[in-house]
Amino acid sequence: MNPSRKHLVLLGAGRAHLQVLKSLARQRSGDMAVTLVAPHPYYIEPALLPGFVAGDYTLDDVRIPLDGLVEASGAQFVPAHVLSLDPVGRRVQLSSGDALPYDVLSVDVEPALPREQIEEQIPGARRNALFTRPLESFLQLWPHLQALSAERPLQVAVVGEGLPAVELAMAVAHAVAAPHGSRVTLVAGDTPLLADQPPSLQRRVLARLKAQNITLLQDRCVGSDGHALQLASGASLMCDAPVLALAGGTPAWLAQSGLQTDDAGLPVVNERLQSESHRQVFIVPPDAPAEIGPVLDANLRTAIGGGTFKKTPTDASRLHVVCCGDRQAIAVWGAAGHRRPRSLALEGPARPPPAGRAVQSVDGAA
Repeated sequence: MNPSRKHLVLLGAGRAHLQVLKSLARQRSGDMAVTLVAPHPYYIEPALLPGFVAGDYTLDDVRIPLDGLVEASGAQFVPAHVLSLDPVGRRVQLSSGDALPYDVLSVDVEPALPREQIEEQIPGARRNALFTRPLESFLQLWPHLQALSAERPLQVAVVGEGLPAVELAMAVAHAVAAPHGSRVTLVAGDTPLLADQPPSLQRRVLARLKAQNITLLQDRCVGSDGHALQLASGASLMCDAPVLALAGGTPAWLAQSGLQTDDAGLPVVNERLQSESHRQVFIVPPDAPAEIGPVLDANLRTAIGGGTFKKTPTDASRLHVVCCGDRQAIAVWGAAGHRRPRSLALEGPARPPPAGRAVQSVDGAA
């Protein structure tokens, strides 16, 4: 690498980093060298996971190769996991054995599930449950569970709170219903389901769960022995296959790097996506909006070559789509967390229709 050029390292093949690479493919910067570090040479679209489970998408649909984009951008690709980050020495230790130096670092990685912590809360989970993260592992293991449901009826439990768990439960129910009538239970914690979402969405989701014969338990899972789940209420739930759709958190190497974190252990970033404690480190939050990529790209170029930083977009109104697993969807228009956005229930294929094909019907009732 030319020592006169500054080194930009991209950790993770997230959506924002793909947008950065696309920008570099259109307009390379002569004053920096770029390295992309990721475990696999492809991008996995998390939003398509329910569609994959339901059978609407193939593995090739949800896994997008990066080779052509990396080559067009002029970046170097390093297939490796991150072991540790030294923000003071500006160096990343990789599973390949390399200690990768950087001038500017950007982190856009998949949220991690703390398996040891989960095992403490749900003894037996590591041995008996199917984890949805890492996504790559789940994509490889899910077909085995579906094949088992084709041999005999199963009792499947999806454990998790929030929309991702709800979507996954509906997708699983659709996938395993035939031919033996396997049943799905959603174990969604002891707080009301989707309490942070608009009431109109809550009503529609509950109706969908009922229509798909999904049992909703407002209880916490506190153990798994391979035959049943133990619940906080003292009850047991017969279960052949627990699927853990829990919210991901900060990877251990990032949490232990010495970057400033909040009380929840999440790195503290400013409105320019910079770490508050180490301004040469940029971090894409797990819940970042889709349009954050161009802002990240502009700010990385500014950090390398100078200029004016851009602010991340505010929480503007947008369309939120909930996949129902049976080629139907519920869509809500509004800002995230807003209690009363206008809601739309879309009746049509879960797979986006080809250009020019309209959604079959729209129910605009709030």
